[in-house]
Amino acid sequence: MSNQSKAGMMHRNINKDNTFLFLSDVNSILVSGEDTNGEFCVVHCSVKKDDGPPLHLHEKEDESFYVLDGEIEMTLGKETISVKTGEYVFAPRGIPHTFKVKSNTAKFLVTAYPAGFDSFVKELGVPYEEGLEDHVEPPTPEAMQKLLEVSKKYHITYPGL
Repeated sequence: MSNQSKAGMMHRNINKDNTFLFLSDVNSILVSGEDTNGEFCVVHCSVKKDDGPPLHLHEKEDESFYVLDGEIEMTLGKETISVKTGEYVFAPRGIPHTFKVKSNTAKFLVTAYPAGFDSFVKELGVPYEEGLEDHVEPPTPEAMQKLLEVSKKYHITYPGL
C-alpha cells in the first residue's frame, strides 16, 4: 500500500486497495498511522447530500477538515457553520461535533492526530466497489450496535445515542 521512497517521501492516490464504503461515505486512506508511526492519518471522504455522522466525540484525536469540493454544515460544540470549497475547520478532541453535506456531494480531507481514524474506517468499512454507495440502506439495529462497539474501542462516543 505504501509508495514511499528511501528519502521518506510518500506518493499515494485513491485506489481499490485504500478505499472503503464507511457507513454511507466513500473513504480513501491516503496516509495511515502505519505510515506515520501513529502520529496522524489522512482520509479522503466523498459524501452525498444530507449524509453525515451522528453527533460524536473523539476522546483521543484532534481532527481537521479541509473541503476540496462542495459544502458541509459543521457543528462543533454549540456552534454551527457552513464550510465551503477551500475552507478548513479544526475540531479538537473532547468537543462533540458532526457535519451534514449541503451540496449534492462533497469531497474533503480529514486529518486525525494521532492516527486511529484510519483503523476505525478499515474495521467498520467494507472494500469499495463502484456504485456500492448507491445501495446503502438505513442502518439496522445490529449495524448500530456494531458501530457503538467498534467506536468504544477507538474512544469515540455519541452524546444522545
